[in-house]
Amino acid sequence: MTAKRALAPKTAVGESAPTATVGELTPTVAVGELARLVWGGVLLAAPGRVLRSVGGHPGLTPPAVLRVLGVRHLAQAVVLLRRPTPAAFRLGAVADGLHALTALALAVDRRRRRIASIDAALAAGWTVHDCLAVGRTGARGIR
Repeated sequence: MTAKRALAPKTAVGESAPTATVGELTPTVAVGELARLVWGGVLLAAPGRVLRSVGGHPGLTPPAVLRVLGVRHLAQAVVLLRRPTPAAFRLGAVADGLHALTALALAVDRRRRRIASIDAALAAGWTVHDCLAVGRTGARGIR
């Protein structure tokens, strides 16, 4: 079962973009959530490879931690793609913001600094994406 979501049509230069209707995603928001879906899948499928690519060490960050994070990203992306309401994006922003703060706290440890800083930056990016998506989703009236 696939759910189709209409995307906001492109506008001419100088025109404001039309607001999507309830349950619709703008192209920017849709791409962001598809990227989150892919990222979650990568974390779930190849956590060791992700750790090595960013200079992490499996002894300090067990692959299971990245798998749990991957599941969270997958679940969040599915929810936001299926029900793109402002409330859902606000909750996503809170989850991503807390994730960023937690990663920053881990960056205090010199051995984890590199991977924790990268993780904090990614989580902060998702937080900004979620905050911007609140105003770009078409479900403005749904609470």
